[in-house]
Amino acid sequence: MSSPSATLAVWGSSWLNGHSAPDDVIDALHQWAPLHFITVGERVTHAPAMDSWAEESDGSAMHLLRLLRHVCGTTSAISVVLPAPGDARGLPPGTAFSAAAFSEGEAVILHSDTESMGLVPSAEGDEGLSWCIFPLEQAAPLVQPHPLGEAEYLLRTATRDAAAALGTLEFTDLAGPGDVRPLIVEALADLSTFRYPDSIPPRAARVFDSANEIDAILRVADDHSPLGSLTATGATAREDVLRPLRTAVREARLAAIYACADAGRRRGI
Repeated sequence: MSSPSATLAVWGSSWLNGHSAPDDVIDALHQWAPLHFITVGERVTHAPAMDSWAEESDGSAMHLLRLLRHVCGTTSAISVVLPAPGDARGLPPGTAFSAAAFSEGEAVILHSDTESMGLVPSAEGDEGLSWCIFPLEQAAPLVQPHPLGEAEYLLRTATRDAAAALGTLEFTDLAGPGDVRPLIVEALADLSTFRYPDSIPPRAARVFDSANEIDAILRVADDHSPLGSLTATGATAREDVLRPLRTAVREARLAAIYACADAGRRRGI
């Protein structure tokens, strides 16, 4: 999984539909942090009910799963948003939740027939994640991601573009493009430590894996960017090369997350 939000959505959906045990979900969440706290974001008239979730939060990931069950019931009505500059899809405009999601670059939305709730994860000290909850009085606009087949095609194109980019980008502390390869392998190994539920579609797993391969290149490019020595024009040109790759990774992951939740619902019918 590429983010805490993706982990909660994919594993949470699998659990709600009866395909994964609670311990499996907790183990997946613990890969991000051993402690998971619930905090309250925007205050509205029915905040006391939400305050109780924060007051009873003791760092246990199980408490977070109870919140999922409370809001979603037995359905996997969980979606993820991965906002980026110029892309606010899936976010209710003008809300504190949207601002928090943009700040962190990710969020989860829980849906039910009677309420919707947003959760935005952020670091809590050295060993914790804080899941800030927001009641969504305004329904978040539904986002229909790319079908998995289209996502795979976009990733194949992005993979070719990423390979070409390696030959044109400058990197700090490296003698040449060849020195980048071990760093990419290391970054990919870190991304690959996050496992998926056995119940997800094989095609979704392939999309996750392919997105990780491109993301590994992006992470090395960001970590070893010579921005201090680049002119404004050079920095813009560098980002122009990387931006389509970032978009392809984000779109592919959203497609795979949606496919996992949809497949879980279908098997749970």
